[in-house]
Amino acid sequence: MADWTGVARRADHPASLTPDAAAAPLDPRRLLTSLGEVVYDWDLASDRLSFGSNGAEVIGLDCRGALATGAAFDRLIDVASGPGRCAFFRTTAGEDTGAGVPFRLHYRLRAGATDVAVEDSGRWYGGPDGRPATVHGVMRIAREPAQSGVARADGWADLARTIGALFAEDCGRRTPLTLIFLAIDNLGAINAALGYARGDDIIAATAQVLMRQLRQGDLLIRHGSNRFALVMRGCSAQQATVAAARMAGLAAAAGGAAAAVRLRMGAATAPQHADDAETLMRNANLAFDEARRLSGSGFVFYGPQLAATMTTRRATADGIDILAALNERRIVPARQAIVDAVTRQPAFHEALLRLRLPDGGEAGAARLVPAAEKVGLIEAVDHRMLELIAARMMGEPGLRIALNISPRTLASRAWLGNLAAQLGACPGVAERLIIEITETAAVEDPGATRASLDAMKALGVFIAIDDFGAGHTSFRHLRHFPIDLLKIDGAFVQNFARSSDDRFFVRTLVDLAQHLGIATVAEWVEDEDTARLLTQWGVDYLQGEHIAPVTAWPEPAGLAVERARERARSA
Repeated sequence: MADWTGVARRADHPASLTPDAAAAPLDPRRLLTSLGEVVYDWDLASDRLSFGSNGAEVIGLDCRGALATGAAFDRLIDVASGPGRCAFFRTTAGEDTGAGVPFRLHYRLRAGATDVAVEDSGRWYGGPDGRPATVHGVMRIAREPAQSGVARADGWADLARTIGALFAEDCGRRTPLTLIFLAIDNLGAINAALGYARGDDIIAATAQVLMRQLRQGDLLIRHGSNRFALVMRGCSAQQATVAAARMAGLAAAAGGAAAAVRLRMGAATAPQHADDAETLMRNANLAFDEARRLSGSGFVFYGPQLAATMTTRRATADGIDILAALNERRIVPARQAIVDAVTRQPAFHEALLRLRLPDGGEAGAARLVPAAEKVGLIEAVDHRMLELIAARMMGEPGLRIALNISPRTLASRAWLGNLAAQLGACPGVAERLIIEITETAAVEDPGATRASLDAMKALGVFIAIDDFGAGHTSFRHLRHFPIDLLKIDGAFVQNFARSSDDRFFVRTLVDLAQHLGIATVAEWVEDEDTARLLTQWGVDYLQGEHIAPVTAWPEPAGLAVERARERARSA
């Protein structure tokens, strides 16, 4: 690999593979399959579900046909084993602030001869409202059946049937019915401080506290790992508000001395706020979402003002005008430091896509990229990001940046011309710029990919393969492509504490990269034990919220002044 300060193989990292290993090259796909694991991506807006190339071998079903959508996959989940994935991501607590939100699910998959226990983990990335928009994860076929006795709901559809029956009964008697959605608001902090096992115990203890407060006829339903629905029959909005305050106070002690539990609740009452069960659930969920958005407000009741506010906000969020965002220069980069694994000093940064919304909010790549791809403007977005980071790199001469481009941009003839023009206008940037492409994009057309990578290398930039480990790239591809960096898929790194298979798989990828002389980056490093282990194995660089958070990346002062002058002239 080319030797340049900040991204270089270190001689003090011994390779575990000998030259003889080349005679029997390691194939990541075969290794993943032997571990019973498959990587997937899921776009919730389109419901498109894409598995790694070994999906059929691991799951035993046609992943390109029968399992091409999230809804189709959900139909194969045994409802007795846990909530459907669609319901989980629609109702899960948590908000993406830019780095994604970890999750872990357990369920059984049943279809014909297929009957397996699945552990499903990874991260979801939010849209402008912070709710799940895309999911990147790993499904693992469990060696043992899923644990029995775990309190699991049957998902949103079963919840709707239950509430629908109660609604019909109570409204027929003309008595009020209040629905409260609630969750432990600070569960993420509890898990981080005490561990997931203790977090599960606290969820169960909180449920018991709530159960003791129920009146005759009330019903508490758990319909997510940290999501409950409380149905209060014959209960007005005023009575429910008093009850919610009481339950929040009592639940605070459910975690004992180690953790104070903070509940988040959203409620609606029928017939005051809804004429049918579906509307009641939707309005209570809107109130729940608003309670999450309003920091410090643990309980929100649905009302006309909230309805108007949410309508306006959703119109803004769902109607992202990519062309207007480009013209108004509201597409901006953020950045995250990637550090040397040994010294923990920043070696370079990754540029991350952000969109400033007209209402003052911000959307990340999970929302912006699918929207740009849908209207055919993803190449324009990538070109704008290149322009923006090149200008910032000129203002910070020592800065090294990695920029991720889409598969469509990689295949575009215009990309190389624009890259050459930008680098020509910004001397000194090429040798500090890393272009990242995904492993999937790299193997769609290996010949064309090699030609594009060679052309970019000729311009002086460096090349990284992102999300490495999904099983698409073979040993032959790695030797064939002019790669400087391999970024190991964080979906494997995230699960280190629980999965010896994932530790073995990542160790093997690191050994393979060392044998080929390619530097490695481990993504999603979220705790010090994982960071130390990766460093011991010889991983060169670390990235993740534990290592360095995502930060804003302001324009250089001179460029910002010029931009202000442009706006003044056009006003």
